[in-house]
Amino acid sequence: MLPIPDEKIPTEPVKFSVEAGLVHRLGEESVSDPVLAVVELVKNSYDDDSKKVFIELNNLRTGKSGIIISDNGNGMSKEKLQNSWMRIATSCKVREPLSPILKRHRRGQKGVGRFAVENLSRKTIITTWPRDSDEGYQVIFDWDAYNSDNNVTDVQNSCFRFKKAKEMHGVKIELINLRQPWPEQSVKKLMLFLKALTPPVVATASDFEIEVHSDEFKQLSGVVDSDFLKKAVFIFEANLSKTGDKTYTFAVPSKGTSTTKKDKQDNFCCGPINFKLYFYYKQQAQLRTFGIKIDDIDDFKSMLLDYGGIKIYRDGIRISGFGNPEDDWVGLDALSLKDPTIIPSRNQVIAMVNINSSDNPYIIETTTRENLIRNNSFNDMLNFIKESISIFSQMRAEAEQKRQPAPKESKPFIKESIEKTKQIKERKELLDFTDKYPLIFYRNLEQEINQCHGASLPNATLILSRKMVENLLYHILEEKFPKEIMLRYVVAQGRAQDFSVLLVNLESRLADFDREQQELILKLLSYVKPFKRDANYQPTKLWNT
Repeated sequence: MLPIPDEKIPTEPVKFSVEAGLVHRLGEESVSDPVLAVVELVKNSYDDDSKKVFIELNNLRTGKSGIIISDNGNGMSKEKLQNSWMRIATSCKVREPLSPILKRHRRGQKGVGRFAVENLSRKTIITTWPRDSDEGYQVIFDWDAYNSDNNVTDVQNSCFRFKKAKEMHGVKIELINLRQPWPEQSVKKLMLFLKALTPPVVATASDFEIEVHSDEFKQLSGVVDSDFLKKAVFIFEANLSKTGDKTYTFAVPSKGTSTTKKDKQDNFCCGPINFKLYFYYKQQAQLRTFGIKIDDIDDFKSMLLDYGGIKIYRDGIRISGFGNPEDDWVGLDALSLKDPTIIPSRNQVIAMVNINSSDNPYIIETTTRENLIRNNSFNDMLNFIKESISIFSQMRAEAEQKRQPAPKESKPFIKESIEKTKQIKERKELLDFTDKYPLIFYRNLEQEINQCHGASLPNATLILSRKMVENLLYHILEEKFPKEIMLRYVVAQGRAQDFSVLLVNLESRLADFDREQQELILKLLSYVKPFKRDANYQPTKLWNT
């Protein structure tokens, strides 16, 4: 072991230093996508009390490409430029979580998002008109000067001041000589994210307008707006309060009707949640039934593919990592596979989860501001969304049952087979539990089973009966163990557990039920196990018993 010296002579203190190349790494890592980097700058404008943001896309198809983002927010004083914009990992938005004029909840808390501009362009010019000041400032950044040969504090960024009228305020960011090409696909993606940035149903964001201009892509230019929500067939809203009160409202706009259900939630650690869902049909005939006219059904379907899904908004601004075209964070498509006639898929809904920072402090964004940390609060929010979708599906089924009293047949061959067997002696119904099922889905399925049985279609009867039993097992596990998803669902493969696994999992958790429930489950298992075995090997057994 090395000895500790007896005599020590003080010298100059040592300090950490940061090489200028860190700016490039922060630019690359702070925001993963150049389109999202522009979206982050628009979010910064929202944070700064802007009511209007104007985006110019210039010469994107040439080597002199550039993007200009202008807003009418508060602007930055020289002090704010130096101590906020120029300070790496600043905590100013933590100290001041609300914007000064409109009291908006500020989105950024990490202090690295501004380096996204380095990842976008080789040169950046920031011009700022501070509110209530007669001076403005301009800073020019040459990002190529930030290399590993310099310390970050050694790089000098030219700064100028100029006279201005006090009533002028805002910021202009000029991104010159873009590092990456911006084809039409990237512009479309930008418009997609901007359209979803502020949901039209959130009042706190209704005074925030975005306008895009591009000479090369005029068809994509204009004010970012959409009346797509007005084309919804059903509108569903679910609310979870601080006290655990749950309210579900299902509306049919074309009929001017709405239905409300209430419930109570215990033992949850997330704050209040608002969930709003807009449901769409994709067939002209179904849309016309509800008085909805679509000029181009292909464009309509394309819009649903682009905008469909479930997005999350905090304080009225979207968290970009949720609800993108390739993202199914709720597992809605997998749920839809259970019964696509009732449970919607992602390309049938536009849905928003609305939360606020003050009531949901434990729903936490990651450093990149593109995702959320999967903790208990997030899981409780996710379970509430899944439960709400189940309630929507039930209320939708009830509404459609009233609109179309005749039972809906999911298999086209059933009707044809029934017509061919009218002369067959009428059979007694195989099942008759209509009023005892937890969801209307089962009642529709029972009708199909009885129709197949009456039409002497043993294989169809058996397949549908097996489907019913599997769903009953799935829903028992879902109701009793809502947070233990793996008991009923294979997340990695996006599908429900196999029939045999559902049986094993239910039996293994028998001790978690009360005595009366245990007796009922044991009785259920005594019926289901032989049925599963017979269903696998004896297709005609139903007609021999």
